[in-house]
Amino acid sequence: MRNDDPTDLTPAERDAFTALPREAEPGRMLEERTVAALREHGLLGRRRRAWARPAPLLAAAAAAVALFVSGLAVGQWFGTRTVVTSVASANHESALQMAAAVQRSGSAYVAALTALAQVADSANGPSVEQGREAALAALYAAVGELTILAPDDPVTVTLRDLFQRSGPTQGTAGQPEIRNVVWF
Repeated sequence: MRNDDPTDLTPAERDAFTALPREAEPGRMLEERTVAALREHGLLGRRRRAWARPAPLLAAAAAAVALFVSGLAVGQWFGTRTVVTSVASANHESALQMAAAVQRSGSAYVAALTALAQVADSANGPSVEQGREAALAALYAAVGELTILAPDDPVTVTLRDLFQRSGPTQGTAGQPEIRNVVWF
């Protein structure tokens, strides 16, 4: 018999009803049994690991490569901008420094030849000859470099042609003379 009126209960019955829990506690295996039943009926697919599916893995790898390559490109672009500016200023400064070095070297060359000419008056013939040959070799090399630097300059072309016509000095019996050049 069903009775919905709570006033019909005795106080002991009321205490027994209030002592009952309001919700039934599900068993520990309820979730596992439910998932297994849903899989049996085809309502729930098989559990897969994220790495087992190739599409998301390939998409993540492609995104990582794209991010890496774009980072390289941006870094190169920023680096190139600053390098171009610094190289341009360094080239200007180094060209001025090289011109000053050529001026100093030329002055030192002329001063060395002046000193050699003063020694030439003495009786030290083989040493003076060796110094003259070293001076000519340095002059040949300087004209060669000057030809590379300014190939269309008329003075450079004239010097180059003059040195090419003169050729190596001939020794006795038509053999090229062996030169002992000491480079410092």
